[in-house]
Amino acid sequence: MNPKALVLGFLLLFLIGCASLHREDPIEIYQKTQSYRGHSFDDVWTAALQSVDEIDFVIRKATKEIGFIHALAKMNPDLSYLPPQINVIIREENGRIDVNFHIELPGQRDESGIRRGYANQFFKALKRNLD
Repeated sequence: MNPKALVLGFLLLFLIGCASLHREDPIEIYQKTQSYRGHSFDDVWTAALQSVDEIDFVIRKATKEIGFIHALAKMNPDLSYLPPQINVIIREENGRIDVNFHIELPGQRDESGIRRGYANQFFKALKRNLD
């Protein structure tokens, strides 16, 4: 057998093996958007800030001018994983206010629907705070 072909074959086999060993898990992301009419941007902004607090997240950054809120879940000292993090984006367009809730669970799988649960809790709190 040709030595060059043998070396090339081993190199190819090695590269395929390395490629199959390195597998990154995708980041688990979930987002949900709801629209509101009959409320001002200021009303929705204030209600969104209250709602983030009510679902036990700590606001790390809030910029009203661009309608952006970033928050981390309050840490449980008994747990060793990174906390879930959310971004809330509020936009006013064509007489309605759109609220986009985006959540990530760094390094965690979401077989039990935690992300969807947080989104539903947030929008329930937002509705309650707007009423």
